[in-house]
Amino acid sequence: MSDDGDFCCGCAVSYCEAVGGKVLFRIVCALLIFAVLATAVTLVVIAFVARPAGVAVEDAVLGRLALTDKSNATATSLAYDVSVAVAVRNRNWLMHAEHTAPLHAELLFAGARFAGVPLASEGSVIRPGHSEVYHAAAAADNAGVALGNAGVAEFVRESTAGVFQLELKVVGDIKYPPRHHVHRLKAICPLELALSTATSPATFRKVKCAVFTT
Repeated sequence: MSDDGDFCCGCAVSYCEAVGGKVLFRIVCALLIFAVLATAVTLVVIAFVARPAGVAVEDAVLGRLALTDKSNATATSLAYDVSVAVAVRNRNWLMHAEHTAPLHAELLFAGARFAGVPLASEGSVIRPGHSEVYHAAAAADNAGVALGNAGVAEFVRESTAGVFQLELKVVGDIKYPPRHHVHRLKAICPLELALSTATSPATFRKVKCAVFTT
């Protein structure tokens, strides 16, 4: 009787192991199929879904920024000398990025634009997974800018402190061939700049910009 019981128990164990082995095999197969499908979907996304460009300010030098006309509180004038290095990164692995319109930047203080500079020409290309750094400089002795009372007061305060809070706005149009859709690129870059001279150069830390595309 005991031998029969041991035999039955052995059969049951063997059966359970066989069933368990089949279930484990099916789970492993399902996981492998899921991994293959996930990889395929990822490759399709990489190949055909355009990722928006990244924008960063690699360097910025403020050589001069001063009020030149304090007689008018709402529409004063500024003297400035500034240079920037702006990097645009193509975050796509397979598609190159092409500027379909000139890329340009604007400098603002207290929300008021006081300078504009071209960065890249129409037709310029950025290779897949690479960045292009565009250098530009602008200077003026008497540029009109509508600061208003509050803006003038803020300018005086920051000038006394020796550090200016500026905003760099980068605007352009980009497409990713073979896709024909043109994406409007807009980037906002907050800059904190001290006056820099040859004898006393100011330090600058790279700034990542907030990018908006449509």
